[in-house]
Amino acid sequence: MARILILGGNGFIGRNLAVGLVNQGFDIVSADRSMSPNTIGIEQRIGNLADTSFVHSLFDNLPYDWVIHLACSLIPSSGYDDFIRERELNITGGFELIRTMLKSGSRKLLFFSSGGVIYGNNGLHINNEEAPLSPMNYYAFSKLAMEQFIQLEARLSGLEYIIVRPSNPYGSGQNLFGRQGLIAVALGKILSGEQLQIWGDGSIVRDYLHISDLVGSISKLVNVKAVNEIINIGSGIGLSVNDVLRTIQQVTGNKLDVQYLPGRQVDVPVNILDIYKIQSITNWKPQIELEEGISSLWNEMLVSSPR
Repeated sequence: MARILILGGNGFIGRNLAVGLVNQGFDIVSADRSMSPNTIGIEQRIGNLADTSFVHSLFDNLPYDWVIHLACSLIPSSGYDDFIRERELNITGGFELIRTMLKSGSRKLLFFSSGGVIYGNNGLHINNEEAPLSPMNYYAFSKLAMEQFIQLEARLSGLEYIIVRPSNPYGSGQNLFGRQGLIAVALGKILSGEQLQIWGDGSIVRDYLHISDLVGSISKLVNVKAVNEIINIGSGIGLSVNDVLRTIQQVTGNKLDVQYLPGRQVDVPVNILDIYKIQSITNWKPQIELEEGISSLWNEMLVSSPR
């Protein structure tokens, strides 16, 4: 049974990934700053990646077959002050994690970068893994810094890595009242009867991926022999914000109250991921179309928060 450490295991992606991998027979250790309620079959370790002693304690037992690094305290709208305040977790902590895992005998790292913002405004609408990188916010910059450090350690220390660049995931367990995640936030606004604020005129095009498809892609990647690869994970389909809002209203039967705000310089007009590489390596392809995914999430929300 493969043993996997997940950093950031109590976040939206981390919780779904931990449960999904446990259900497939993996031995999972989940590390985060708080406890997850989904504990069946998952060993949980509570601490902060910025705490060097905590990082070292994670490797006090047998080596891991994979370390999956999801931990990040920034979001695309984070400013410079956020970046400086959180650099011990997002940059230095990540560096220390990699050095510590290598010393312990754990050699394989799967790092969650970003397919949504790391390509930036590079002039392309569809981005494959070789597309120019042009980060336009501090969140994307921190991801790029980690990508480059990982590749450096692969050259210097023999680290084996997979860097994944996922598109915009949505689905079960996502925060309905957070500052990111268009689909979950829009559904939350319907439940609460509040107005939804959108930056720009709704024409921005993005690639959306259901969380179960993202989990399925990772379970395939940790079972393949391909290493030292950068891999996009997305639907390969571009949808505008207005397209998504129309689908949400059709699925729920509710009209959204939308306020359109002035556009932001950091928002790239179009970003769609080319997913040929992961399909060629693993034969994975997304299974859940947007309408089905939104319907599933909406029904789950109605059960947990009946109106």
